[in-house]
Amino acid sequence: MQEEHIGVSAAIYGARAAIIGGACGTSCTLTAKKFGVPASGTMAHSWIQSFDSEYDAFKAYAELYPNACTLLIDTYNTLESGLPNAIRVFDEVLKPKGIRPVAVRLDSGDLAYLSKEVRKKLDKAGYSDCKICATNSLDEYLIKSLIEQGAKIDLFGVGENLITAKSDPVFGGVYKLVGIEENDKIIPKIKISENTAKITNPSFKKVCRFYSKDSHYALADVIMLKDEEVPENNYKIFDPNNTWKKKTLTNYEVRELQEKIFENGKLIYKSPSLKEIAKYAKEEQNTLWEEIKRLNNPQKYYVDLSQKLYDLKIKMLDTR
Repeated sequence: MQEEHIGVSAAIYGARAAIIGGACGTSCTLTAKKFGVPASGTMAHSWIQSFDSEYDAFKAYAELYPNACTLLIDTYNTLESGLPNAIRVFDEVLKPKGIRPVAVRLDSGDLAYLSKEVRKKLDKAGYSDCKICATNSLDEYLIKSLIEQGAKIDLFGVGENLITAKSDPVFGGVYKLVGIEENDKIIPKIKISENTAKITNPSFKKVCRFYSKDSHYALADVIMLKDEEVPENNYKIFDPNNTWKKKTLTNYEVRELQEKIFENGKLIYKSPSLKEIAKYAKEEQNTLWEEIKRLNNPQKYYVDLSQKLYDLKIKMLDTR
């Protein structure tokens, strides 16, 4: 990341993270070039304002990008001006060339109502294949609401609320020592705090994910000591903060999540492509129960400590 300014890097790597999370493309052309992902987008309001008329702006854009024509129709008045001018340009510029428009974009106003009206008028004009894209500070809650309202929106463009952490702007990750290697043995270390969440888990560890053999859904993650072995069946998990919450897992398969990156100072890991990372992320998302992924009152996915690790932690706390 040394070659980019930190502000530019936020846009580039934020868009990269969005692709990993499931976005199908990006309007950040540098991200598209750097990581080989689809670039998509439309014009800016300023483009339209720079012309003598909205029609002239649409016509120029359609002539420049006939095979990727998506017109932004809300600069002045979506239904009275933007959409009629878009349809006129589709008829006069694209249709004679045998080219179909890609989409129109809404960026303000009542998106649910406007999308329904736009859909009806596009269909009537013979452009039932023209998609409707919506933007305007969208997040998961607004998108869910629009879908529930029956909005006729085919594509959602999400930006600021996707790569900016408004709700929790600080990532509370701090480096702490958990062990020292002496004579091929790990001497565990622990950091104690009045804040329970800041008490570290000691020693050299690994993370295992348990999957149901029947449903193939993920059951839980367990942080355990590096040399621990997982029994083939009947593994008891518990909430390390509320230890009375217990459950015995059966008929499972286990996968260690960590992979070795360096060995003896040498890089031994080959970084996957962005497409491979996104595919892996999607596959792992699909192993989560729907109750965990719902927006309102989701079930908690547990990341527990093994009994051995928990016992070590308590012992070190008691001997302080």
